[in-house]
Amino acid sequence: MKKNFLFEKKNLSLVKRLRIKEKRDLKNGLRLNRNERVKNFEKGILEKIFKKTKEYDLGKYPDHEIIYNSLSKFLKIKKENLLISSGSDGSIKSIFEIFLSKNDKIAVLSPTYAMYQVYNDVFKTKLIKINYDENFKLNKKKLFKVIKESNIKALFIPNPNQPIEDIINNIEMKKICQLCKKKNILLVVDEAYYMFGAPTAVKLINSFDNIVVLRTFSKSFGLPSIRFGFFIANKKIIDILNSYRLSYESNFLTDTVVKYFIDNFKIVKKYINQVKVGREYTRNECLKLNYNVIGKFSNFLLIDFRSNELKVKLVKKLTKNKIYVKSNYQGILKNCILVTCGTKNIMSKLIKIFKN
Repeated sequence: MKKNFLFEKKNLSLVKRLRIKEKRDLKNGLRLNRNERVKNFEKGILEKIFKKTKEYDLGKYPDHEIIYNSLSKFLKIKKENLLISSGSDGSIKSIFEIFLSKNDKIAVLSPTYAMYQVYNDVFKTKLIKINYDENFKLNKKKLFKVIKESNIKALFIPNPNQPIEDIINNIEMKKICQLCKKKNILLVVDEAYYMFGAPTAVKLINSFDNIVVLRTFSKSFGLPSIRFGFFIANKKIIDILNSYRLSYESNFLTDTVVKYFIDNFKIVKKYINQVKVGREYTRNECLKLNYNVIGKFSNFLLIDFRSNELKVKLVKKLTKNKIYVKSNYQGILKNCILVTCGTKNIMSKLIKIFKN
């Protein structure tokens, strides 16, 4: 029997993946479980975004020069330091594909974004986890030890991290970057939640050619559906990434949405401020109930009920009321849930269940 050449590749990775099924009532429920934009956009927003679209726009290839100019001006960063990607997820995948090889050692914070583990398994790299302790504090001694002694090729630092929000300030980040430079380590700083109050490492790209900053429009812009993100880095790194890019990094429809919200940033800014108010309200109310709460610089809060029995009871009550939260944690997070923050009015519905 003739062999199928597709299955002859010896290093073919077969990683079991599941698509997240939409089991939420999006019309009547509160989607607080995926760090999305919680409050719906105003009615008629799509008509406003595509009002100036021409009939021929759908029938031609996209002109990315327009979106690069718009993004560069908005960020006050040169175009040569930018490259568009498919959200932070697409950026992370590209780094694995381009800069890492089989059996290369990489390091990530733990727990963190699940896709780091997935791509580690797909590309067969060797993952070193830098853990948080039972008090939800990052082991920074281990962090620096890993950089100095573990012979890693890449260090991934979400700043802030999730589900345990942890901030690495600019002084610490510069020190990490300097040490990585000496050890020839690529430092990848994932700033998915930037604009909710966290510091940024962007200025380091002017002094270091071993750092890549990842950004996305999914969180602070509240646009996860359009899958738009970008790299910020020294021209040397951008040129390498650019040489491996697809013919078109994005598409006309996505670019049109992005440009609209850049040009009308007041919409984004208003929502960010509303999220901050809702976050602080939720945080304070949870503290009054003697829950442990972590989160000051993101659009989510990690709530520790200090009791798995209480957590399970509350989650059942929330689900019954169509309030969706993330609660499938194990280990040090077994008593915790993660809630996405929205406006104060939205979050008051969550607090009402807690109080009852």
